[in-house]
Amino acid sequence: MQLFRKVIFSLTTVVRTVALSTMVAMMFFIFFAVLSRQFYRPVIGDIELVQLGMVVLIMFGLAYTEQIKGHISIGIFVDRFPQKLQRLLDCLGYALTIGVTGLIAYTFVGVAQEHQYQMRLSTDLMTIPFYPFDWVIVIGFCTWGLEALLGLIDSIIGLFE
Repeated sequence: MQLFRKVIFSLTTVVRTVALSTMVAMMFFIFFAVLSRQFYRPVIGDIELVQLGMVVLIMFGLAYTEQIKGHISIGIFVDRFPQKLQRLLDCLGYALTIGVTGLIAYTFVGVAQEHQYQMRLSTDLMTIPFYPFDWVIVIGFCTWGLEALLGLIDSIIGLFE
């Protein structure tokens, strides 16, 4: 169990680092793009690059948000319930999260394969293909689901304490 927890923590750390690096790169890129407009030399495709960067930033930030319990919860109602019921509701929430993230990841595997091999979609101006970003979505939802799995295991253990 401890090895499983370390592997998931390491995966989350990697995707978090990529997300933070993307955010820093986007910050400098947007600064440069805005500054270049002042000198009448706008960067071509800056909006497309920022949109694709946002995909990486958001998808790779989901697992870390789950790890620090940063997703929205309804504590005002749940906190008044008995501890066992709270743990049971946590188990239900984590199970639903695992199911939904697994379903979305599975769906986007098909989407990524279709975009890669059959329907070659890309951005309009710079013709950057979409399929690598479809795989980013798959990785993001898989790591989020793995973090939710850890939360589910902890909640189940908490039920029997």
